[in-house]
Amino acid sequence: MPFLVRGATSATLTLAIVLALPAPARAWTTSNGTYTTDGSQGDVTDAANHASPGDVVLLPAGTFVWGGGPVSPVSYFPVAVTLKGAGPDQTTIQIADGGPTYTTGIITLYAPVTVRDLTIAQGGHANTTAFATASNGTNDSTGWRITNVVYNSAAQAGYFVYAETYGLIDSCTVNAGGGSDELIFTRGPADSWQTPSSLGTAGAVYVEDTTFNNAGYVSDFNSNARGVVRFCTINGPMKVDSHGVASNSPPRSARQTEVYGNHWTMKTGAYAAMELRGGTGVVFDNLGDNPQSDWLFLEDYGYQAQWPNFNNTFQTPLDYPITDQIGVGQDPKKGGSEPYYVWNNLLGGAPWARTLKTPADGAIALYDQQANTDAGFTEPDVIQADRDFFWQGASFDGSSGVGRGTAAEMKALTPTKTGVGFWVTDEGSWNQKLPPNTSGQLYVWNGTAWVLRYTPYTYPHPLRGISSSLDGGVDGDAGAEPDASTGHGGGGHGSSTAAGGEGGATSKEAGSKGGCSYAAAPSTATATTGLYLVLVACLRRRSRASQKRRPQRG
Repeated sequence: MPFLVRGATSATLTLAIVLALPAPARAWTTSNGTYTTDGSQGDVTDAANHASPGDVVLLPAGTFVWGGGPVSPVSYFPVAVTLKGAGPDQTTIQIADGGPTYTTGIITLYAPVTVRDLTIAQGGHANTTAFATASNGTNDSTGWRITNVVYNSAAQAGYFVYAETYGLIDSCTVNAGGGSDELIFTRGPADSWQTPSSLGTAGAVYVEDTTFNNAGYVSDFNSNARGVVRFCTINGPMKVDSHGVASNSPPRSARQTEVYGNHWTMKTGAYAAMELRGGTGVVFDNLGDNPQSDWLFLEDYGYQAQWPNFNNTFQTPLDYPITDQIGVGQDPKKGGSEPYYVWNNLLGGAPWARTLKTPADGAIALYDQQANTDAGFTEPDVIQADRDFFWQGASFDGSSGVGRGTAAEMKALTPTKTGVGFWVTDEGSWNQKLPPNTSGQLYVWNGTAWVLRYTPYTYPHPLRGISSSLDGGVDGDAGAEPDASTGHGGGGHGSSTAAGGEGGATSKEAGSKGGCSYAAAPSTATATTGLYLVLVACLRRRSRASQKRRPQRG
């Protein structure tokens, strides 16, 4: 008999009925914490619901359509298990045309689960979502992992991961389809701008050692997001995108972004490789092979068009700092309080330059009227070097930008500009694939002394070493040694204070690692658990009532 929740909406009533209906005939078997299933959505979710944290749920070889059943297209997983296929070339989950979209994934995680060793393919319906990560009260998916998964999008835009909690995507292959695929979309938490930066910590969505093919977006780090893209290979016209206030809902920028050690392999055409529009972050040791141009933007849309989030009013230098613009840190708003740092990025073998946008004619006309001038303005008047960001130049004397070299070379300098940075190449051991004290770390001059500002988070990510019986531990994970010819690769090091040599893109490894687990919808045998999941879903919907359900593209 279905049960109802008093005051529930029609959407949650549907879910309530779904969770209370009898479970399909059980096919799974279990032995010593391992559940063997028939691969169907109902059997896998039922097995995961009966499992305990740390158990493994196995999918066999074959192709299984999920999301098109007669009851519910979504499986919720509140138990930290590992969901393991027989391999990406053997196990495929095909998302049905009527599968869930946007914030709701066909696999929605409410626990730190691990999914691994399978392929998931988008159906014919636009905007379907493969994985969603969420939290509600004690049900928090923070610490999730998706590894050795192949995602195949379709001609319509789709989402590989829609993340509202922090976790790891590693060793995956992501094949875009529609050209506008925002493959990894992240939001939150809601208090991100009221809390300190977490650069170099586990407090972010990490994407590492993953290969992206075709056209689209590697990421859309959206409202309040904290994201890291590192040591990935990008084989098409794709950009790492961090949205600003203009196009976001709710109207806050991405809080912070780290982009390092990645390799864009296309050699022709012109497209955006990185479009960063707000908050703080670091960009270093990236490689682009395209001498024609892979654009790297530090920008804001506020002076390029009129946006509702700015009351349809152009932003000009007189609005500095624009809300959450590049270089703005923790609330209250203050320009240049947390600058970006950019160093050692190479495009076609030469230093990777900043690409500039031209303000709209209307923005220039407004500024001229406001300032009683006819001089107009350019993008660098709003997002300014050595104030909102620091960028490595051809040489470094402490008056501008970012230097790079040994600790001794840094200590020999007394900068004249507060805020300049220096990447020390003979310190730091965060990259476990390199010898100790060769990974590098960033210092900033505070006006009187060099102060350690940033050390990247441990690589490979510690979540890759948790399931050592499945992964072979950290030593089994992907990574590359430095390329002696370029100085790039795997986070290598050098001693020059000018552009050149360290860090860089890694080669990819096809080996299977990690895993991810889900927790499934319960059967009527556990009615209290069913009611509990209904309440979780109701609260989750209410918590999002103030946010637009559909992400903003741009």
